[in-house]
Amino acid sequence: GVGGIDLGFEQTKKFSSVFINEFDKNAQETISLNFPDVKLDRRDIHVVDTDTDDVPDTDVIVGGFPCQAFSIAGYRKGFDDDRGDLFFELLRMIKNHEPQAVFIENVKNLVTHDHSNTFRVIREYLTLAGYYIKWKVLNAKDYGNIPQNRERIYVVGFSDKASFDAFEFPEPKELTTKLSDLID
Repeated sequence: GVGGIDLGFEQTKKFSSVFINEFDKNAQETISLNFPDVKLDRRDIHVVDTDTDDVPDTDVIVGGFPCQAFSIAGYRKGFDDDRGDLFFELLRMIKNHEPQAVFIENVKNLVTHDHSNTFRVIREYLTLAGYYIKWKVLNAKDYGNIPQNRERIYVVGFSDKASFDAFEFPEPKELTTKLSDLID
């Protein structure tokens, strides 16, 4: 992607990005503009060696993986799609670096894809990697005062049970901005 998750984390002033991997050339250009001081690894994630390629240890790993494999707008091949296996690359990074927390985002259809088997596999692998996880489908219009109907699944995982217990998803906020306020 273009680093939207990273921007949100950075805007809290409690986090800073230290490493971003993106293979798509157009997305790389946006990332380079938004994160000029962050190491951008432009290679296919499959070839990144987490031990030798300067992938730093970190407290939080955030990421999404291509949604086309799970989206109702695509063919819904899931893990059988070449892009669908990128969850396992993200998992490889998580297992190697053991961050305190993980944050994953994808299309809401990930929850029901393949009769919910895909999401069950994701949850099980994160749990086996040592994370307590929570997830929720949220709609962008309910959390940023932006008139955009964009439902996404957010998965958060914590290596510490107390942090897991303390975490709560945000409450929706009233949408007061109209589309006509933004588009003439």
